[in-house]
Amino acid sequence: MTASIPVSPHVPAVAWQGLRHVHVLQSLPDDRLAELAAQCRWQHLAVHQTLEGAYADQRLYMLVHGGLRVSSYAPSGRGLTLGEITQGVFFGGLPQQQNDCSGIPLVVEAAEPSLVASLAHEDVETLLMNEPQVLRSFIGRLSDLVVALARRMVNLGTLTVRSRLHAQLLERAERAGVEQGQALLAPAPRQNDLALLLGTSREEVAREMARLVRLGLLRREGRNLRICHVEGLRVLLEEAR
Repeated sequence: MTASIPVSPHVPAVAWQGLRHVHVLQSLPDDRLAELAAQCRWQHLAVHQTLEGAYADQRLYMLVHGGLRVSSYAPSGRGLTLGEITQGVFFGGLPQQQNDCSGIPLVVEAAEPSLVASLAHEDVETLLMNEPQVLRSFIGRLSDLVVALARRMVNLGTLTVRSRLHAQLLERAERAGVEQGQALLAPAPRQNDLALLLGTSREEVAREMARLVRLGLLRREGRNLRICHVEGLRVLLEEAR
């Protein structure tokens, strides 16, 4: 982990076009997005740089471009990735009395070069009160988060590390798009990142990945990883449930 970078006080020239990528804002016209862009605080993050404030203040953060990880680290340095934030997703923004994560130190860091916009709590309240479609999208996103959290908890509590890896690869395959029974993960997920996400060691992930390669289910293609038989991977997971 490295220190956070300073916040740029300037609105990027294409800021409102970037906000078009944020799912909950897609119903807004261009002029309204331009207004929001001027209200936003903008931060550029390089790989592994941390984002200060998220889950600690009351601002609503939106990932305009790139990818982030939310992790927690024990004093010993042992870490667990709690989730990944993809482009177009919002996070944070809870009232202070509901947003005290002091007992669970969270670190938001960039998995790739990223652009993050954030709105003050007061601006978020005004937005939700005046834009019913945004409010509906906001509530829908919260419902999706509950489902994702429940799935994660079930997997952690009921599946072996091997099966959790299969589930994670299938989830990434669905996000990347399955064509003719295959999916290309570009770039390939790092084994250390997968280990932090699954709550295990990099060595255990490496052993299972090597086994899946021998079974013909995975194939390395340069910096990418091809899932050669998505249904075969799904069968392994279903047999373990």
